[in-house]
Amino acid sequence: MNVPQFIEDPAGKGVKLFTGARLAPEKTALARCLAVSRLPWVAEPVVALPDLHWKERLETPSSTAVATRDDIVASFSSPSQNCGMTLLTTPLGEEDLSDRFLDGLMDELRDGIPRRRKTPAIEREFVLDLCRRGAPAAAARYGLDPAQCGKIELGGNALDGEEPGLDELLSALDEQAIQSGRVSFAFVGGGNHFLELQVVEDILDAGACGRMGLEKGRLVVMFHTGSERLGHDLGRLYSWRRKTDPKRRRNLFWRKIRLHLMRNVGGLDDVRRRWEYHFRRLDHVAVPADSPEGRRLVLTLKVAANYGYANRVAVAGGIQQALRRATGKSDVHVGLVADLSHNTIHRERISGRDLWVHRHNAARVVGPARLPAGHPYAGLGQPLMVPGTNRTSSFVVVGQDGAEATLLSMDHGAGRTVERWTEAGLLRPRMDRVTRKYTYKAPGPEILVHQSDEAVDEVMAIAAAGQIARPVARLRPVAVLKA
Repeated sequence: MNVPQFIEDPAGKGVKLFTGARLAPEKTALARCLAVSRLPWVAEPVVALPDLHWKERLETPSSTAVATRDDIVASFSSPSQNCGMTLLTTPLGEEDLSDRFLDGLMDELRDGIPRRRKTPAIEREFVLDLCRRGAPAAAARYGLDPAQCGKIELGGNALDGEEPGLDELLSALDEQAIQSGRVSFAFVGGGNHFLELQVVEDILDAGACGRMGLEKGRLVVMFHTGSERLGHDLGRLYSWRRKTDPKRRRNLFWRKIRLHLMRNVGGLDDVRRRWEYHFRRLDHVAVPADSPEGRRLVLTLKVAANYGYANRVAVAGGIQQALRRATGKSDVHVGLVADLSHNTIHRERISGRDLWVHRHNAARVVGPARLPAGHPYAGLGQPLMVPGTNRTSSFVVVGQDGAEATLLSMDHGAGRTVERWTEAGLLRPRMDRVTRKYTYKAPGPEILVHQSDEAVDEVMAIAAAGQIARPVARLRPVAVLKA
């Protein structure tokens, strides 16, 4: 398999395309990547990963990574920073998963992890603590061993070592965002977010799986959520974004006026500059990272990241409690395999250059050479989760050092690839396997017949051929909770 393909463009940096032979990439997504590569702030070819696709309400295609040298372009990533995924091990096995047990467990999960909430779940001071300290601030409160935070990227704290003061933190937030953080916490959320019960079906690397606590036939839980309403708000308070409800946009406009134009303004030039950065109705606006506004923007990115890590820790605690109630055993514990975000903007050193890497629905890949000696996965590489759909397998992979070629990035999933292969008639039904799909609206499950795995397998083959990541375990879905 010949990866990557480099698509040159005399007007820009071009595109590094990681794709397979069976289906050409979506033309609109590829054209959008080329358009992004022509923007003056882009420092490297745009990386387009196997699950590349574009939704018109988003400014940059999914499964991409874009690097700049000195500027931050918020719209190269998602407005909802630190949307991410977590994988948990459980002490249960496939033999424990009767239909009756799954129905009862899903009832417990729906009760313990609600879809919506009208009243605050946590105190204002705790929201601010989560924003400053991330996952470690949430672990003990939600029944998880704080030592497990070492398996979360950045230790679950994007502000580790910085410790911003309260005044600095409050200067970057508004009160409504803080109050949103009190209500929309310990949520899985809607859209493509999910909570999926899976069985470890195939062990592809016994040594790697042993270090992660993955055993054949073991029940694991994978879930997808992020910084919820607090992160959603911050992403839109600091830039204009297409994906914003009109009513909400009007509310955000007046909040932005108060946040940016009525606080510590240094004259008319300062007003103009803040308007240019935060209010213009343009798909892409660059903010110099080392400017006062850039440093404030970076702080909000890290605040949203910390809140997202903490939110997933709280969801993990809710899953542990639901398992205890469903089994009637108070000593049931979940183990954290990994937790990674896939919408991020980070300063990173890649191939000897310091770059701002903007990932949109792409997780950060860390190979063995980049992990310090004391890391839980030192010598192995950071585990990542690559879900297919709730009707196909998902994979656990570990990062490889060849990921320098992708700006250290990997698809956050293969869902669109599965959809495209289905539309092309390339997949077949697997009548011997089903997933029980639960929602917050219907009491009983919908039974989904599985599809064959050729689409997900191709994404894995591309990652392996490019020495980006290698698969170590295949997971089979048995039940999923969706909004």
